[in-house]
Amino acid sequence: MEIKRAVFGSICGYDHRTKFKEPVLPCSSLRRHADAPIPRTTTPLGWTSRCAHVVTVVAVIMLIDACVSYPTIPVTGRLANAPISTTVDSELARHYLTRSPRHIAEGAVLAERTADIERRFGGRPVDWLTLKEISAETSPDFATLFFINHCLSDHTNERFQAGYSKEVQRVKLLIHHGGWARTVRPGLRGYKILFIPGFHYVSDTTSGADFSNQRLLMRELGLNVQLAATEEDGTIEENAEIIARIVRCESRCQSKLIVVSTSKGGPETALALGKMLRPGETTSVKAWLSVGGLIGGTLLADRVMTWPKSWIARIIFWFEKIDFRSMSGLTTGASRARMSARMNSIRLPPEILVVQYVAAPLSGDIADDVRDRYNYLRKYGPNDGLTLLADELVPHANTIVELGFDHFFRDPDINLKSLAIANLVADELNAGATLPKSSGSSCQRTREKDSPRSTWVGEQTATSLPKASH
Repeated sequence: MEIKRAVFGSICGYDHRTKFKEPVLPCSSLRRHADAPIPRTTTPLGWTSRCAHVVTVVAVIMLIDACVSYPTIPVTGRLANAPISTTVDSELARHYLTRSPRHIAEGAVLAERTADIERRFGGRPVDWLTLKEISAETSPDFATLFFINHCLSDHTNERFQAGYSKEVQRVKLLIHHGGWARTVRPGLRGYKILFIPGFHYVSDTTSGADFSNQRLLMRELGLNVQLAATEEDGTIEENAEIIARIVRCESRCQSKLIVVSTSKGGPETALALGKMLRPGETTSVKAWLSVGGLIGGTLLADRVMTWPKSWIARIIFWFEKIDFRSMSGLTTGASRARMSARMNSIRLPPEILVVQYVAAPLSGDIADDVRDRYNYLRKYGPNDGLTLLADELVPHANTIVELGFDHFFRDPDINLKSLAIANLVADELNAGATLPKSSGSSCQRTREKDSPRSTWVGEQTATSLPKASH
């Protein structure tokens, strides 16, 4: 089948940017709400690649202080079961990654400083404040490595990371030998995969926010997949209502869902599952995979919403025919209030297995078109070019980190890796995996002692984020 050869070629890295037209599926009772996004007729042809980057354009125009310089020190090593070859922004970060100092005296000093930082911060939750303090004392790259090491110090996260790496290698080997059908684990075939798209997924099909390649690949492999037809520039609350309707219907049909969200779809999914739906209405959802979720919002939205910059943003949004209302829900203040246990709370059902897939790039991994945003956010701590790493964390979630890529996961193997994660999640479900029971995510827990159990989302990080400097 020609389309199958094209898709499989793309996941092997021949041309991962190629887009493919999906086959038309029979209508169903859910087609109003899922897998049938309504085209934006108001967006002129040829503007699609610009629309999804409007927020970027607005932010970059305003990021006067984003032009910063920092060292670019070559480094090679291995972390999170993956080889690393990039640059870092400090000798301390290089030492922290390699643990092989160039000179004995210099290495002793760096080792002593690293040990001191680990002693002082190792017992604290890895939230935005901790990472900002570490970053200010050392460098953003050191704080990123601290974040990764702390996450993987949790035995459950370490197991998920190892399982992910092993499954990626298994899928790659099967593809190399032409064993396409066997790339799907038998357990995954028992689930429907519901994709929750990101911002402007209809108008800009180049961003990957619509999961088009992943959906087509999985369909060709015989999996049951759907795309939730959220409003591409709708508010968090509006899209959460759409997601809630889909989940409610699927629960009535006794379906078994693995929900996969990305970026802006993350907080929309959290709101739907953790607040809008009653416990009996979420029985269809067996797992939620959050890919680069903007759970805690983004300081870039804070920047855009600040007067008088907000008027410039509104003009640009109006010109591009994009609804500006969605921006307010992505600010850190609104996101923290929405996720806080102290303010009307989101409470995720404990029966849902939650896994978060977090890009944790070092400074040498940032793409050129993302670097301005990354540079602006550096003063707040380690980030992926769109949000702080700590703001991607879902409390009670198991964490898988991806090295070498920023928020947009421009990895030639991303479709292959998406399948590997789906296989891993299905196997965990079928094996009766249990969730971490401490308050805060397993990355946010302290190493020395877990906090008392809490099911309230955001309780560990209820304090508001710092406001963006104006």
